[in-house]
Amino acid sequence: MTQIYTKQLIKRFQNPKFVKSLKNPDGVGEIGNVACGDVMHLEIKVKDRKIEDIGFKTFGCLPPDEKINLNNSWIEISNVSKSDKVLNGKGKEVKVVDTYRGKFNGELLEIVPFVSRFNSFYVTPLHPICCIKRKFLPSSRKSSNKCKWFRVSKKDLETCRHCFVEADYLEKGDYLIFPKIKKHKNNRRFSKSIMRLLGYYLSEGYTSANNSVLAFAFHKNEEKYIKEISRLIKIIIKKDAKIRVRNNVTEVYVCSRKWVKFFLVHGNKIAKRKEISEEIMLLPFKKQWEMIKTYINGDGNLYKRRKSDTPTYRISTASEKLAIQIQRILARGDIFASIKKYKRAETKIEGKTLKASIFYEVSFKRKKSHRFVKETGNFFFVPIREINKKRFKGYVHNLEVGGKEHSYLAKGFSVHNCGAAIASSDVVCELAKGKTLEEAKKLTKDDIVKKLGGMPPIKVHCSVLGIQALKKAIEDYETKRKKKNYAQTS
Repeated sequence: MTQIYTKQLIKRFQNPKFVKSLKNPDGVGEIGNVACGDVMHLEIKVKDRKIEDIGFKTFGCLPPDEKINLNNSWIEISNVSKSDKVLNGKGKEVKVVDTYRGKFNGELLEIVPFVSRFNSFYVTPLHPICCIKRKFLPSSRKSSNKCKWFRVSKKDLETCRHCFVEADYLEKGDYLIFPKIKKHKNNRRFSKSIMRLLGYYLSEGYTSANNSVLAFAFHKNEEKYIKEISRLIKIIIKKDAKIRVRNNVTEVYVCSRKWVKFFLVHGNKIAKRKEISEEIMLLPFKKQWEMIKTYINGDGNLYKRRKSDTPTYRISTASEKLAIQIQRILARGDIFASIKKYKRAETKIEGKTLKASIFYEVSFKRKKSHRFVKETGNFFFVPIREINKKRFKGYVHNLEVGGKEHSYLAKGFSVHNCGAAIASSDVVCELAKGKTLEEAKKLTKDDIVKKLGGMPPIKVHCSVLGIQALKKAIEDYETKRKKKNYAQTS
């Protein structure tokens, strides 16, 4: 961004003065650029034919099915409503102030991270993404003779300030920003034993007999885990577990409506719908790790591609939401996990045919000799693997959120509103405020570009948007005024 925009423009973008809504505005102007996804909304208050106050909102957009981060899950942006709470670029919960929808006809950009392609997301070309441009780093080098991927030092990334760059200017190798969600709240009710049993429930647990029986199923040779579950049931539920063997499957179960209800509240029911409650998601990572470890025992494994490699932990689940939650939990423990979506082929177990179905694999390493993803206390820096284009025609969406960040998370990565459009709109408002309507009508794109110290040629249309929105707002005011005068004289 430093080489693309002037210092004046960057300052305006990062600290706009006129991003606001006016109470009972006298005139409203809204302009949409369907070619790039920009939308400008501008409001004015008029007194004695002078613009007394002015405010704007402007944004790039995301397609309707793109998912953003709520506190405990992902949600399609088209389903977000005012007053919903989303996570911002610092991993903090903020309220949605407003939602927007506009028509778009052009190319969307798919931003694909180097690790976890599942977290790829689509934006319009002008939508700013929080990143570190690789070209601005002091140095970078090839990983090895066999790998052409460039690597950088963690220190270089930590000392280089990240900024928002419009998606159109991102390149392969630039670093995306994935914030950690550090907020936590301990609850002594969730002991180590309960957390370990919850991990087994999420992976291999179920309920039966009209929600009166809590049960777990393992292969009969997995005696270590069968014994541990029996022990945990005795500690927590104060009952002896019962065991039933069917062919190669051993079922461990206990009757207790109270504890069935507990596990349904904190883990849900049916494999595809398993999810972790907000209370569990807020616990300290040390407790959550106990749950992850036993989940791996139940439906995971350790894998080494080569003997010299550090082991890779792999977790499998039929629940997309659970996979996303596990990724977030691991991030709190300074581990960036990859999610892979795959289709499990039709299989036969104990004479029963299990249909082909979608599964999600969460994989991670606790120790790595080579790290393409770098992490600090608050963020992961994830390099971009590739950027793809897709033609799209339809409605696109965006949000206005509270707080100073003006950002939210798309599939975990920090995104913002349109940089050039924000800066040029802020200048339009500053130049128009205090002017008569006649003077304001005479403002041109050249006035905006001059005030900003210049703009890249392909971004000049952003200044045109602001001027057009201002003129529409004045037109709206004058139309309302004429109607009011006509009503009073008739």
